[in-house]
Amino acid sequence: MNYVLAVSGGIDSVVLLDMVARDGHFRKLHFGGASWPEDFIVAHFDHGIRIESGKDLTFVRQLSAHYGVAFVTGSADLGADSSESIARRHRYNFLRSVSDDGIVVTAHHQDDLLETIAINLLRGTGWRGLAPMASNIVRPLLNKTKAEIVMYAIDHNLTWQDDPTNFSAKYFRNRIRDRLTTLSPTDQHTILQLRNKQKQLRSDIEAELTSLAGQLVHVTENKTTIRRYYLIMMPDEVAIELLYKVTGGRLTRPQLGRLLLFAKVSRARRQLLFGGATANVSQRELVIEL
Repeated sequence: MNYVLAVSGGIDSVVLLDMVARDGHFRKLHFGGASWPEDFIVAHFDHGIRIESGKDLTFVRQLSAHYGVAFVTGSADLGADSSESIARRHRYNFLRSVSDDGIVVTAHHQDDLLETIAINLLRGTGWRGLAPMASNIVRPLLNKTKAEIVMYAIDHNLTWQDDPTNFSAKYFRNRIRDRLTTLSPTDQHTILQLRNKQKQLRSDIEAELTSLAGQLVHVTENKTTIRRYYLIMMPDEVAIELLYKVTGGRLTRPQLGRLLLFAKVSRARRQLLFGGATANVSQRELVIEL
């Protein structure tokens, strides 16, 4: 199994790469029996947002050669006006394409986690947004602060590339980052503790949804079938979570609400098109094609 290290060339990912390459205990702790460098790949993605991004590519390629690890790259021409969400989607699509059956590894740290929680709260998140970064992506630096990462880089005489967009007030995350500097260490610790509790709760809920889907949902190829009776009788919140589960999280909350209403009240042989999916109802069943 390969571990795909997402390396932008910035200080966080450079420190991650150095820790993985240098520290056998760190590798054992986070990657089990993986050996260096055979089981690792460095992946760099150029969003095409900055004119000078080619320098980052050259830097990471040279860095990979220095550590003797395999290197792959991808690119897009998103332009300077691209949003954070679009850039993130392209980046993760690339990383997953590289990983194949492997695992993506990112350099997200504790400060990133706090920022994401704050952003989700301000955007009116659902319960999943209170336990972010709970996916199957490996994030070995989540227990480290930005200050600790900077000190590691200085202590080990590392060099990195600075991305000017990280300091631009144009991006929402940067504005949030500035505001979070006013939080006391106690407040930060409390938020992280609550996130850990929410993460466990999220895991429990996901397990229940998997069990419920296994009992009530029939899947064949690209079709998912649910008896309308179940969706009508269960509480709306549970029904929406079940629909979220069986559609692979591809639909927004409003789309899930429309789909549930469609399943409850539509007459047989009606069809609903939404989010690249099709839903049909018979007298008894809702059939979703993704």
